[in-house]
Amino acid sequence: MTTVRCYVPVTPEQLARLHDERTLPGPLTAYAVTDAVRSAHPSGDQEEWEYAAMQEAARSLVDAGATVLVAAADVEEARVRPGPVTDARVEVDDVDLPRIAALHVGDDVVTGSPDAVGAESPEIELSWYDTTELAHVLELTRALAGAPGDA
Repeated sequence: MTTVRCYVPVTPEQLARLHDERTLPGPLTAYAVTDAVRSAHPSGDQEEWEYAAMQEAARSLVDAGATVLVAAADVEEARVRPGPVTDARVEVDDVDLPRIAALHVGDDVVTGSPDAVGAESPEIELSWYDTTELAHVLELTRALAGAPGDA
């Protein structure tokens, strides 16, 4: 079975559901290495292309004013549908917890400050968490939701 590493932006509610029900119900917008990513970084390698796709996923959350939470999932290639040909967006079906390789969490969550991730910054700093730390990431997210100034 061939899999594609997909970066799925998730909401705090989806993160809680992943924790409680061990699944992210689809369809889900995700980001992956596409021809557009390869074209934008022609001298890159797989690692650089995946980093670019992960950054697009994180940027989509920043642009929406949302908490930066990205699940890196290994999705069966047949379950990944292409999105616009101009970027890394794809669509995937349900993603079960065992398919999630890691969680990438923005500084807004890690520091507990809703303003820690700037919209003007070209790169978004992300911390890596193993899926065994899902409860901890959920706790960080809930603490951020209670932070002063958070809507």
